[in-house]
Amino acid sequence: MHRTLIVLAAWMPILLFGQAPTKQEVKVRRQLDKGKAYAAIRNATAMVLKGTHPEFLALRAEGYNAIGEFSKAEADARSAMQLLPGRREGLLQLALAEQGLGRLDSAAHHLRQVLGTGADAEVRYRLALVEMSRGQLGAAMTEIDRALVMAGAPGPQTARLHRVKGEVAAMAGDSLLARQQLDSAVALAPDDPVNYNSRGYYAHAWRGEHGKAIADYSRAIRLNPNYSYAFNNRGWSRYKLGEKDKALKDIGQAKRRKASNPFIYRNLGVIALESGDTAKACMLFRQALDWGFTASHGPEVEQRIAACCGKLPVPVQPPAKNARRPETPVVPRSNAPE
Repeated sequence: MHRTLIVLAAWMPILLFGQAPTKQEVKVRRQLDKGKAYAAIRNATAMVLKGTHPEFLALRAEGYNAIGEFSKAEADARSAMQLLPGRREGLLQLALAEQGLGRLDSAAHHLRQVLGTGADAEVRYRLALVEMSRGQLGAAMTEIDRALVMAGAPGPQTARLHRVKGEVAAMAGDSLLARQQLDSAVALAPDDPVNYNSRGYYAHAWRGEHGKAIADYSRAIRLNPNYSYAFNNRGWSRYKLGEKDKALKDIGQAKRRKASNPFIYRNLGVIALESGDTAKACMLFRQALDWGFTASHGPEVEQRIAACCGKLPVPVQPPAKNARRPETPVVPRSNAPE
């Protein structure tokens, strides 16, 4: 999860906390703006330990959300809300933590509460992501359209809004609008690998155009050689084109870069199953569940296990740290996060 660029950086601390920000607070906020989450967490923790700076709880929660430590983010956000009642920053970080933990109904509810204190493009963007994951595509499109209006003139800062609009359109079956919006995202931010990965997945792979999808995934990988999700997606498209060896190599690269991505094990499981190795497939499907596949991508793997592996097994390893837990049905989507 990236530090927002549209609105959060403009939330002046003097408005949030009723007083001029300290030098340390400004320092932590700048670290968060630059994506230096670990440094921000260390500095925020030092202030929290002094016991008189509750505003740093919300900032530390933002840092934890940025690195995927959603349970810690939730705890800090709730403490911030208790010590600073009525402040929207703690509520926002709580909603983002709940989104990360897969508690999508609660996340949507709290994001709407944040909007009640003042609408902005960033919160509407976050709400659109949650509604998309909940399968509420109409609500997601409404929020992303409102975010685009509020964000102003198109530019690099609006590229991800166009990208999400394209993703929602693809899920809703409007392939023309999806392609238009995903092309816009690439044009507005051509150096962002996420845009190519999403276009490859939603504009091409979903339509069976795996050669075109591979071209976009390869561009994403050139921009970010450690982009696990693009490697995994490219591997799947290569498999669909009959290039099994290249597919396994790509998915192996994805696993080395981010072993906690449950879609890796789903893809490897399907390949094993279709290659006739049911035992290996079932093991891989169980690993996908252990890493929180259902909350992120829906019930597909559970259904495959029920069909191919008999009774749903006890996980073979402890659930992943901060693994998402299902709250509502999830619409399958790209396994490419921001």
